[in-house]
Amino acid sequence: MVLENRTIPRRPHLLPHVLALSVIRVASAFALAVIFVAGAFAPAAGAAVPEAAREAGVGSSDWQGILAARERARHDVWPEADGDGHVAANPGQQFEASFDGRGFEVSPADRAWSWGLDLVAFGFAGSERRVGTPDAVRTEGQRATYAWGHDLEEWYQNDERGLEHGYTVARRPEREAGAGDELAVTLAVRGGLRPAVDESGRDAIFVDASGRQVLTYAGLKVFDADGQDLPARFETRGAELRVLVDERQARYPVTIDPLVQQAYLKASNTDWEDSFGYSVAISGDTIVVGAKDERSAATGVNGNEADNSAEFAGAAYVFVRSGGVWTQQAYLKASNTGNREFGSSVAISGDTIVVGNFREASAATGVNGNEADNSAEFAGAAY
Repeated sequence: MVLENRTIPRRPHLLPHVLALSVIRVASAFALAVIFVAGAFAPAAGAAVPEAAREAGVGSSDWQGILAARERARHDVWPEADGDGHVAANPGQQFEASFDGRGFEVSPADRAWSWGLDLVAFGFAGSERRVGTPDAVRTEGQRATYAWGHDLEEWYQNDERGLEHGYTVARRPEREAGAGDELAVTLAVRGGLRPAVDESGRDAIFVDASGRQVLTYAGLKVFDADGQDLPARFETRGAELRVLVDERQARYPVTIDPLVQQAYLKASNTDWEDSFGYSVAISGDTIVVGAKDERSAATGVNGNEADNSAEFAGAAYVFVRSGGVWTQQAYLKASNTGNREFGSSVAISGDTIVVGNFREASAATGVNGNEADNSAEFAGAAY
C-alpha cells in the first residue's frame, strides 16, 4: 500500500447533528454517494469585510474568496496523528469520518452509532474478484482515493454537503465461464448495525442489536451512460450487503445510486392530500413538519387527530431525536382551527416554534387578539 498524504495534526470531533443520508448522482461509473444532510454551515453571502482587512486593502470579493478557502480547508482529509489512516471532520454536518485504507466509517461526536462500508469484492456473480489492500491511497484537499487496480477506484469527497462516496469502474469486468448475468458489488458493513432487505429488494435497512432501525437504503436506482434505468436489487449474504445489477443492455459507465437516510418521517395520522412535508424546519435534535391541508378539527397540542371535519385546516408535527432514533413528540393545531393552511410555513429555534397560516381570516391585530372574528379573508397569522 502506498500512502500519499501530508503530515498535519488530526482535526477534533464536533457536535452531533447528523440528520439524514441522501445521494448525489455523479456522471462516472459505479457511483455510490453518501450525503449527510443537516443544517450545513457555509460562509454568509455578502459577509462584511472586517475593518482590519479593509484597512489592508482587502475588497469584498477577496474577502469572500478567503472565507470560501477557509471553509474548504475545514473539510480537508488529514492524516491521523497516531496511525496510518486519515480523518475528515465535517463542521456543518457535525460528524467525523475515518479512512483506514480498507473502507470508511462515520459517526456523530456523541458516538450514538457508527456505520461504514468496506469493499469486499466486485465482478459478475459467481466470479467476483476479492479485493485486499489498495495499490495506493491518495489524499488531496477534501478528497481521498483508494486505487484498487483492475480498473477500479474508490473515492471520497468531503464538503459542506457531507461525505460523497463512490466507486468508478473504467470498463466492464471480465466474465468467467459459468458466471451469472448480474454484476455484483459486495460490501462488508462496519459498526454496530446489521443489514436487512425488504421483500421488494429495493430497500435495505440497518438495525442495531435490539432490531431498531437506524439507517435506510431507500429506492435503489441504477442507470447507464445513456441514462437508461437498469434492473437492480439488494441482497444480504451473512453480514454482507450486495448490490446486484442486470447490466446486459447497458453501455458503460454504469452508476449505482441508492438513497441512504437515517430517518423516514410520516405523520401520526397520515391521510390523502394532507400535504405533510409542505414545510420543514430543524434545530438541533428537533424537526417541525407542516401539513397545510390536514383536516382535523382539533386545537392546541396533541388533540384528536381522527376528527377530519375541518377540511384543509392544516397541522404541524414535532419530531425529536434521542439515541439516534427519531420519534414524534407533538401534534400542533391552531387555536382557531377552521382557517385553512395552518402549517404552510414553520420555523424553530431552540425550544420555540413558529407556525404560519397565510390564509387565516381573523381581523385581529397585535398579540392574542380576537381569533373568532373572521371578517378579513386571507389576512394571515402566525402562532
